[in-house]
Amino acid sequence: MIPQSQKDNIADYFKGKSTKESKDSKTNKEGADLPKTKAEMTPEDIIEDAKKYVERLKELRKEIETFISENQALMKDTNELLIEETAEGLTITLAENKRPMFLLGGANIEATTAQVLQRLGKPLSSSRFQIKVEGHTDSSGYRPGALYSNWELSADRANAARRELLAGGLSEDKIAEVTGYADRLLFVKDDPRSPLNRRITITAFTPKDQLKVAEQVLTPQEVAAADKAAKAGAKAAAPEKDSKAKPAAAQQKQ
Repeated sequence: MIPQSQKDNIADYFKGKSTKESKDSKTNKEGADLPKTKAEMTPEDIIEDAKKYVERLKELRKEIETFISENQALMKDTNELLIEETAEGLTITLAENKRPMFLLGGANIEATTAQVLQRLGKPLSSSRFQIKVEGHTDSSGYRPGALYSNWELSADRANAARRELLAGGLSEDKIAEVTGYADRLLFVKDDPRSPLNRRITITAFTPKDQLKVAEQVLTPQEVAAADKAAKAGAKAAAPEKDSKAKPAAAQQKQ
């Protein structure tokens, strides 16, 4: 939890009103500065830290986009990747907009989809983020009384995608979560049976218990706006030069 006083300081800074100065840095026995605690972080620190976080997201996004551009033949034969920066991190969605990703009603993954997932494994593994994999289905269900449902299907498909990512080089310790959501989070809400609802989402994120203050307060989309607002506030607060004012030395001679 972030102290309310710190949230107020951040809000004031974005409005150009912050007058609070940094506390003196603590030092270790050798005289080197120790990392600042959350309570010691100033609004300036928070904005800078958030900008670094967004840069890491952008670097990963660039790697994924490079993968897409360098594998046009493969991407032509499979479903498109949708990449989105969210408050949680970088989300990659592979939905059925061209061809099935799995055999009907099962978790056996289609060959080109498997290749795409495997080639995503390397850039995801080299990133500094944890990875979660989610499986989603449409609202087409099994017959009444069936022991196997869309819950099991979505979870099995998420695990199948996880295995392909690992086969492509993703480290096992990068996997933080594998979840099946059945048809509870439809991509196309007004068409529950749309094939686009049958999808796999992969999110690169930083766990909440490892987040710094900046990453808890700001989403990637807010960082640029916050930084712009802070700079505008600083510019407005700067005193304007009086072109008619005479230098101090000249005034003393009169």
